[in-house]
Amino acid sequence: MTEQTSKDAILVHAVGNVAPRRVEYGEPVESLFGMVHQRIKEGDISFCHFERICSTRGCLQYRDHNTWDSRIDPENARSLAFAGFNVASHAGNRCFDYGPEALLDSMYALRQNGIQVIGAGKNITEARKPAIVERKGVRVGFLAYNSVLPVEYEAREGKPGCAPIRVATYYEAQGYQPGTPPKIVTVPAEQDVRAMEEDIRKLRNLADAVIVSIHWGQDYVPDVLATYQSPLGHRVIDAGADLVLGHHGRRMRGIETYKGKAIFHTLGSFAEERAPRSKPPPGGSTAESIPDAFHKLKTESGWERNPYPQVKRYAMMVKCTVSQKGIRKLAFLPSSSNQRAEPEFLSRNDPKFEEVLQYMGSWCQGLGTTLTVDGDEVVVYNEDDEIRMTRDCHPEPEP
Repeated sequence: MTEQTSKDAILVHAVGNVAPRRVEYGEPVESLFGMVHQRIKEGDISFCHFERICSTRGCLQYRDHNTWDSRIDPENARSLAFAGFNVASHAGNRCFDYGPEALLDSMYALRQNGIQVIGAGKNITEARKPAIVERKGVRVGFLAYNSVLPVEYEAREGKPGCAPIRVATYYEAQGYQPGTPPKIVTVPAEQDVRAMEEDIRKLRNLADAVIVSIHWGQDYVPDVLATYQSPLGHRVIDAGADLVLGHHGRRMRGIETYKGKAIFHTLGSFAEERAPRSKPPPGGSTAESIPDAFHKLKTESGWERNPYPQVKRYAMMVKCTVSQKGIRKLAFLPSSSNQRAEPEFLSRNDPKFEEVLQYMGSWCQGLGTTLTVDGDEVVVYNEDDEIRMTRDCHPEPEP
């Protein structure tokens, strides 16, 4: 069913991590999004976070983080265009894995496919530059930043990289018993936060709605938020943003409501393919063994391309109805990916839909957000409806 919007409003779609590898598997690039592209294209604007590097150049950066499998054939960028994405964040922890040449190649490949790139650039000025997209007289502005930041991945004057929100980590002892796990305190760099606030204030004067994308949090510790995330999200809203889209971890996390605006802490991995087993890592690269240890990954036969447990195969596509007065309705569509990492939207009568609803409801209960169900959508808020005859979903958190 085609989404209906009023004459003075547009529809914006947004998903989290997207990482195609169809070329490496010898398959048509269109096949990754074969089950969802028509629905994505119902949006006037569609956003994703691009979690790979489209390039054949560059050298693996052997630092404290070296994800050898992040570089893919540039032809894979066509899969994003086929799906209907026209804005992509490149501000992530993989963007500089193969150095400056590869990052710039990747941005070029996306742009050649009609996709505006935000959050990265040839220097810090370009990395902080917004994308402003106008449809039907409604202007939507996008900015992107990265807090999951290996050494030297940030852009500077004269150096390519991503727009940084650097975060320091401290450990505080709790209690008097030796061996008690410490409290982990994370604090964003004030100069980076102020630069972001300046970007948002400037964009606020140029757009009817401002959407800020942040690659943040952590992947390996389930069901927690880093202590910097909520305060940083609040400062994004206070600076003038209408919506925060968070991503990085494969497992979805909750939706926080602050001053009537929503902060999606993690959208989940929408479509993320692992490298073929036939492709060996280069010498000295150990990054793949570390995530497996954290994930306690035991890959089922046939699931090598998408080896994660079911909870990490769930994701969401955010739906925003936007007018010149801002965001009028905010909802999301739950999705699940199959053995080939191909996403599919879940219908209300699918048991997996209820699993996502229960999981997100337990998260949102503690974050000030009430979710309601309207057909196959989960609604966060709808300013157009005075009364919504839909059910509240606040299940008890799992023990």
